Amino acid sequence: MTMEVGDIMYMLAHRGLSKRFPENSLTAFQEALRSEFDGVETDVQMTKDGQLVLLHDAKINRTSTGKGKLAQYTYDELLHYNFNCDQHGHYTICLLEDLLRLIQESGKIVNLEIKKESLEGTVEKTVALVEKMHLQSHVYYSSTSITQLDTIKHLSPTSYCGYIVSHHLKKANQVIHDHHFDGIHARHSLLKFNDLLYYQQVGVKVGAWTLKKKKDLVYFKENNIMFVFMNDFIL
Repeated sequence: MTMEVGDIMYMLAHRGLSKRFPENSLTAFQEALRSEFDGVETDVQMTKDGQLVLLHDAKINRTSTGKGKLAQYTYDELLHYNFNCDQHGHYTICLLEDLLRLIQESGKIVNLEIKKESLEGTVEKTVALVEKMHLQSHVYYSSTSITQLDTIKHLSPTSYCGYIVSHHLKKANQVIHDHHFDGIHARHSLLKFNDLLYYQQVGVKVGAWTLKKKKDLVYFKENNIMFVFMNDFIL
């Protein structure tokens, strides 16, 4: 048994087309936005000198030729490193503003995850930049941090805020109810049919990460969720 399909399900390239290009690189975003993906997902952090950049980890070790915490670097210092994720070619760390320009050009959408460990002021600068570029209707926010999402809701009450969880759905459901968040973004294996039915009944949108198999893509499309996140095309 499946629920009736409702609103469109958006397929988002997780950190860009990250199976084929270095994650969170401008190229990974460009290629995803040129394809059948409805948009992209990325991770927002802030450098020591206040530049908004796109990086998943707190440290730059895994994805670049440098070492240490992102927050300890200025943007100019980060330009000395290659963010190629051990792949061929040279890639500089991507600015949020550069990605948002691509969103403007493509007319597609972006899910901005505000990292829990981001420096103070990251949320405020991110929301201000989105508003400055008139992209509120193209941007969907998410975070594992309740505090970050509360701040977004305070600054931009009509913006979508999704709470990211990797376990304990019942606890997350209470958080979403108490804080009036719009959605839950969960590890896809956690999301059983009864959970999806509950979210539909209470009006909570659902995002499932990170899909690799076509059967999972079909399942979530049939069951009326809002977002699926993938590193590559699913054929």
